[in-house]
Amino acid sequence: MRRWILLLALLCACSREANREASPPAGPQAKPLVSGTLELDKSLAGKADPLAILFIIARNETGQIVAVKKLFPPFQYPVAFALTSEDAMIAGTELSGKLKLTARLDMDGNANPAQAGDILGRPQAEWSVVGESGVRIPLNELVK
Repeated sequence: MRRWILLLALLCACSREANREASPPAGPQAKPLVSGTLELDKSLAGKADPLAILFIIARNETGQIVAVKKLFPPFQYPVAFALTSEDAMIAGTELSGKLKLTARLDMDGNANPAQAGDILGRPQAEWSVVGESGVRIPLNELVK
């Protein structure tokens, strides 16, 4: 029995290593769209689940979601983020113009609409421009 467990563990490790080699690394081909930081409001720190997932969502001027970044815990706030061309909803899409950004600290980790317990955030400026850096998104709205 012990041999089978060791063999299974070895096979899993080899499979993970093969997958790591097969996937292309993020590199210079990823064009930055928008970057900045996410900051958790101090008054909500006790309500933030340390295992929650962070989503950064970019919508175009028609309201369509054009890019999404999913960040996994653990987080040390402020959290730096960068939406790149690799986060586009349709691979290879060139994004330009204005983007409306939102962020969500999501309790269940699903991309479904916000639920009770999630914490939302929006930058002070309604629109960000492709190529902008230093965007600050405060996570300051608890969904009830």
